[in-house]
Amino acid sequence: MYPDAFSHDQAVKNLIKAYPVDALEFLAEDVFAARGQPMDCEFLDPAVVKEDVAEPGPGQAMDLAVRYAFASGTGVLILLVEHWSDATRLDLLRTARYYLDLCRRFPDDEILPIALVDDDRPHGLRDTVERGAMGRNFLSFCTRIVQVPAMDLVRFRSSCNRVALSFSPIMGGRFDRVEQVVHVAVEFKRQGDLEGFRKFFAFWVIEGRLDLNEQRRLRARFKEMEMPEIIQWWIEEGLEKGRIAGRLEGDRARALLDARRMLEHGIAWDVVTDVTGVTPEDLA
Repeated sequence: MYPDAFSHDQAVKNLIKAYPVDALEFLAEDVFAARGQPMDCEFLDPAVVKEDVAEPGPGQAMDLAVRYAFASGTGVLILLVEHWSDATRLDLLRTARYYLDLCRRFPDDEILPIALVDDDRPHGLRDTVERGAMGRNFLSFCTRIVQVPAMDLVRFRSSCNRVALSFSPIMGGRFDRVEQVVHVAVEFKRQGDLEGFRKFFAFWVIEGRLDLNEQRRLRARFKEMEMPEIIQWWIEEGLEKGRIAGRLEGDRARALLDARRMLEHGIAWDVVTDVTGVTPEDLA
């Protein structure tokens, strides 16, 4: 049985989980500016209590809820993030249900709902849903919409924020998306985050909507910059530090899984081999 295909939604979740402070700065820069860097954060259980046991089907689960603690006097804030790769499916009532669940669980905390949208097709998105009867409004729920393709890349091109960088290939503006992916890779390398490079490279390619010709050009750029050698050095450095056999097997299994997922999403074989070290013979 082959592994599941690359999951864009899961990649977004993994990105936020890997860099929760960067995520807060990118998605809610006003909070970050007012309260500073959080002292601590935790990822909350995404399961939502099923109020009606007669309701058919499984219970619901929110995408991500991160609880940030700040310095004394600035309180606690929960960031509720719902990711939408298809803007036509944006469902604020579903988010409202998650919001109410968090209000019950954390009655004293501030909760900021975010709709993270990286659908590059133009959409006019509404951030508020209202319901009422007899001329009276009984429900009004508002969500902060972060529509990444509407952002101007100029603001984030020089950023050190790894969440912002990872989304940058889909941001607005006239620029070479291949070169932007290269820029993201170089910044991750500069920060010494080769694990992040390995884990999120496929996401950058997919987020930038790079076609096969662009992927080949990307491969050529990495060869010019000796990026494959750097990745190989990282692997060898791990071996020299004496990883146990089971860990080595796990690394190999992850490389094979990454290669399979990249292929199933249309990434060219030469790029897959450069990034993961996996060859067509390895998957034969």
